[in-house]
Amino acid sequence: MYRYFQSYDFNSEIEKEILRSNHLVQVLIDEFGFLRLKKNLLEKLEDGLSVEIILLCPNDKKSIKMVNLAKKITDLNGEIYFVNNEDLLKKNDFFGIFDKVYLISKKNYDKDISNESLFREKNSFFESLSIKSNFLNLFSGNIDVLFESDKTIVKRKEIFKLSWKVKNSHEVEINNQIGLVSDQGSILKSVLNDTKFELIAKNKDFKVKKIVFIKIYSIDSIDFEVSVEDKMLNKFVQISPVSFSEILDNYAVFNNQKVRLSWNISTEGRFYESKLGDLNLKGNYEFIFSKKKNFIFKYLTENSIQSKKLIFHGFDDKRIENKKSTIQKIVDKVYSLIRFK
Repeated sequence: MYRYFQSYDFNSEIEKEILRSNHLVQVLIDEFGFLRLKKNLLEKLEDGLSVEIILLCPNDKKSIKMVNLAKKITDLNGEIYFVNNEDLLKKNDFFGIFDKVYLISKKNYDKDISNESLFREKNSFFESLSIKSNFLNLFSGNIDVLFESDKTIVKRKEIFKLSWKVKNSHEVEINNQIGLVSDQGSILKSVLNDTKFELIAKNKDFKVKKIVFIKIYSIDSIDFEVSVEDKMLNKFVQISPVSFSEILDNYAVFNNQKVRLSWNISTEGRFYESKLGDLNLKGNYEFIFSKKKNFIFKYLTENSIQSKKLIFHGFDDKRIENKKSTIQKIVDKVYSLIRFK
């Protein structure tokens, strides 16, 4: 009466036998195998077949794919039991019972045991797991989500903490390589640029999204455009520092040359120089270089202070000296020719 078949190609055999069954299918399986049975299970359920599934899982997390299939099966009067037992799962002892007479297993059992004894053993084990406490109750209705960060404006690479608490959801996932998470938790993160973190929570009825936006706090650095008057070209020419850093720039200019400093700061704050006093956030300043000159500029905002020092070093303009020398040589030569004549 009782038949038994062991197959390493367990999933394929179960799929085929579901379609052959007439009254009742009972399967103990993992989530992967469960999802593979989708088409055949739904087809036979619509024909009136009774279905009981025990899902062995390593933890209490339920993927939305599993939840959606379970909902379809329960809507067709199938029964799903969820057993969170990693030890049972590791044994890999999956099996299916069909019409209470045919047993298919993945594991190979002792050959000395009779088909009837093995069948009764597996049937009893199945019934011990398919109890009310293991019956899969699918979350439905509204999902409550709290998703926040202890800081929403940070500096680059500054550590902040994302926290979340979700109720009535089967699956919670956060983007930006965080992935699936538990219903409640927190994580420390840092970012280089403005970043949007999106939490997605799902149950059988709804999908809810919550967003935390992290803004990189950036203030205008104190940057200057330095130009000098070139009398030979009769215009101002922009020059670059001979050495520079975030807090100090050194410039080389000619003695008695006119120098123009220009700046443009777009964010709000106070801008001033130790000798010039308060300055507009956009403006310029001109001076005639006569000796080594230092400027110390400062920019204050609500949260920070920046300093920038400019040092100007003077040199003689060799072009003018060379030009004077050339003119003098021409004059001397003309004078000598006149004298010779």
